[in-house]
Amino acid sequence: MGLALSLSGCVLGGDAPTTDPGTAGPAGEAPTTNQASPAAPATDPPTGVAPTSNSAATPEPSLDPTPASWPDTVARVETGVVQFSVTTCDSSRTGSGFLIGPDLVVTAAHVVSDASAVRLSRPEGSVAGSVLGINELADLALVQTSTSLDGHQFLFLQADPPLGTEVAALGYPLGEPLGFTRGSVSGLDREIDFGAGPIQNIIQTDAAINSGNSGGPLLTQDGRVAGVVSAFHLDGDVRAEGMAYAVSGYRAEAAAKEWQERSIPLEPVVCGNAPAPGDGFFPLSVRSDHDQAQNIGQALLLHGQGINVGAYSAAFDQFTPELQRTFGGLSAWSEQLGSSFWRGLEVTAVEGTGDFLTADVRLSTEQDPEHGRLGQTCSDWSIRYSLVWNGEAWLIAASTLPDGEPAAC
Repeated sequence: MGLALSLSGCVLGGDAPTTDPGTAGPAGEAPTTNQASPAAPATDPPTGVAPTSNSAATPEPSLDPTPASWPDTVARVETGVVQFSVTTCDSSRTGSGFLIGPDLVVTAAHVVSDASAVRLSRPEGSVAGSVLGINELADLALVQTSTSLDGHQFLFLQADPPLGTEVAALGYPLGEPLGFTRGSVSGLDREIDFGAGPIQNIIQTDAAINSGNSGGPLLTQDGRVAGVVSAFHLDGDVRAEGMAYAVSGYRAEAAAKEWQERSIPLEPVVCGNAPAPGDGFFPLSVRSDHDQAQNIGQALLLHGQGINVGAYSAAFDQFTPELQRTFGGLSAWSEQLGSSFWRGLEVTAVEGTGDFLTADVRLSTEQDPEHGRLGQTCSDWSIRYSLVWNGEAWLIAASTLPDGEPAAC
């Protein structure tokens, strides 16, 4: 039976790549379409970064004394962990990351590779992000937020922790709220191929890692980053229990420091015919206290984000296959959009249990008069979405207009 790795970013649309046993590359996670040659190893100059005055002016965070328990550690650092919602031209994906400055977030390269739009979210809201540096061979990336964030800023260990050290992963598995899994360092100095070439000095851990954990911190109990979560192990199609991998923290720190000294940001991938101006960012608010309300908000966010940047394939993949067929396929559906794009989204109520939910939302759109209802250039919609959980993500199964036609803004 062949051996492979599965990168632990959660892919919500598009086909996932597989690899032959001989290449031992990523299987079933985080597809990329980047045609550029692989980035250089971390020992070579990484791809460019734009320096930020906010980050440069911030003093290095200090550590509190070692907490008495893991709950103490989590309570102290959890404000610095963010969730990524990333749109490419062909798919959407989620992942995790962590603050190292007020507007600097470390994550895994495969979370943000080929990004057309990047959104970073916490329970109190979300901001747009831009990729400042990326090294796909080392599976590391640095992202700058559009505005500074208040939250814990992490420090890195200066060497790998000894074999047997207790560690824990913080992140957003399967698009769920922030989660914690504990384990130990079960291997050191591993050599792993994530698809672009072999990486040495990888940490192996038996902490449970799932899709969506990618880019999150692997912590020691004092709250320092031992590694950046990257992948879990597959034996053919069967997941190997207790075998997950993280890029060494000191390697991530060196790359991030170098990226901060460079001056060339990465341009987002252009999907063509994007109707929204700028980066397509729109505000999202979630007012429901349903336990799946944030996840429903993220699913709708990815749909609207895809529309705004012209990534219609990614947006279309947020529909169930049954609903896709009623639209007559991707081309027929996207032609109906015309110049319309999303300006704001509010999830007001989520109801239901299990794998079938309904969500009431208020959505604002902008469009040319010929593409708007009743000739509107700005429309306020009241929409009720039906959503279905497919085992990996919430998909839109239907929508209705309980209050009738939209009102002009």
